[in-house]
Amino acid sequence: MKYIIKPEDIAGPKKLPGFNGVGEINLEDYVGMEIDIPEGYSFNTLGSLDVEEDVDELEDVWSNDGVREEGNADDRIDSLQNSYSVNGYKTKNIKPGMGSKDPDGNELPVEGRGRAISAKRNKEKRIPWINLIKTEPGELARISAGVLANLEHDPATKATREDVITAGLTLIGDGELNPNEVDLGTWLKERLHITKFFTQSNITLIIDGIIKRHAEGENAVRIKERAAWVKILQQDFHLPVDNKTTFLFSMDSDTYSCRAFCEAVLEHGLTTPVDIICYTKRKLPSEARKKLKKFMTDLERYTRLTYKVIGDRRRMKFDGVNPSEHYNIKGCIPQFIVDHQDEWDSKELIDTDNY
Repeated sequence: MKYIIKPEDIAGPKKLPGFNGVGEINLEDYVGMEIDIPEGYSFNTLGSLDVEEDVDELEDVWSNDGVREEGNADDRIDSLQNSYSVNGYKTKNIKPGMGSKDPDGNELPVEGRGRAISAKRNKEKRIPWINLIKTEPGELARISAGVLANLEHDPATKATREDVITAGLTLIGDGELNPNEVDLGTWLKERLHITKFFTQSNITLIIDGIIKRHAEGENAVRIKERAAWVKILQQDFHLPVDNKTTFLFSMDSDTYSCRAFCEAVLEHGLTTPVDIICYTKRKLPSEARKKLKKFMTDLERYTRLTYKVIGDRRRMKFDGVNPSEHYNIKGCIPQFIVDHQDEWDSKELIDTDNY
């Protein structure tokens, strides 16, 4: 739905502090601008977002989980930070972000996550923000609007085919989409205006990809960079990663198990076992499960081989080698948006047997 901003739509101060401590951001510059209001929402007011208070990039709604295949694009956020530092916030070039409130008054961003996170990282206070009213229940409106906004980005950071598949699997997991060709085609056409961004052959691949992965029991995976997981483990799981007693390792590459053995077990686990937490950046739960099994097998093999090498060199034999005397795989981060939902909500690691 198109909406043209009017003077009376501005709520609160009309002028915000300029970025980098220079000048002002005048919300009246947006008067007369035509904006697209996502389906499932209505326009309320134009105001500002307190990025220090309302933005937590580790929270699901801010980190693009279920909207992008790999969460927020750090390259784009870095680029926005640099642009803010050099050019400030130019209303003629930057549209307001937009979002609605949940029943507890928390901000639920619909568009502009990158802009808000970049401003917060740059220690700015507020950015222009359109306050929406959500007119339909569930997550269909928010996730669809987020994907559509990403599809409209510049070519370097626009949403990909995998992002659309991730969103589809998320909505199926939430019970808001049915995994059949008709319902998926309707969603893609009516909510994402998919023909503006993909050829028919690619649209077919998206639909087939969603149906196939759902049929195989796959669901969307919550993917973040290691630095973000370290913060989440400290803040939400109350598990500080100190790289002395507790370590966090990706299990995706065969070389990472070797790295875990050298950096954690050999260096810190000789007398007291270290705790190892695992995470993945694999798109499919089935792939992640295979990598976890290989990671565990390799780590145990390296431990036993070390004893064997030392024994052979010293012409002695070690009986009863127990790898658990040197390390303990404490668990995995609950990244599967459907299968691990309970553990994610309660902020508990997934035991390797139940991964």
